[in-house]
Amino acid sequence: MVAPIWRRFTRAAPGALNVFAFATDDITTLTFYRVQDNNTILDVLSDPAPGAGVAYQIDIWKNGIATGRSLFSRTLDPASAGRAAVGPIDIVGPADVGFQVSQVLGALAAYNFVVKLDHP
Repeated sequence: MVAPIWRRFTRAAPGALNVFAFATDDITTLTFYRVQDNNTILDVLSDPAPGAGVAYQIDIWKNGIATGRSLFSRTLDPASAGRAAVGPIDIVGPADVGFQVSQVLGALAAYNFVVKLDHP
């Protein structure tokens, strides 16, 4: 069994609320993560959690097409007691998986989150 992999993504501070842009992988600086074969998103967590009054929406994209899956930063707080994991979300590969992020509330700021995948 292969150990899960964590990837950290950053959405630069937006110029306005409700404007979507792809987050970049902190290691590769690319706007997607290449999945070589079938994989699974096990969880997504804010890193760190946004400040009070700040909220984000993350939309999952596969091969340049929106999947219809949206995640919300208020449910991704790693310090939240009783938080349920996001996944499993199956990804049929090979595929390029990206995350479009929009800040929907609060003072404009960059946002970081980590994605836990079943395997590299």
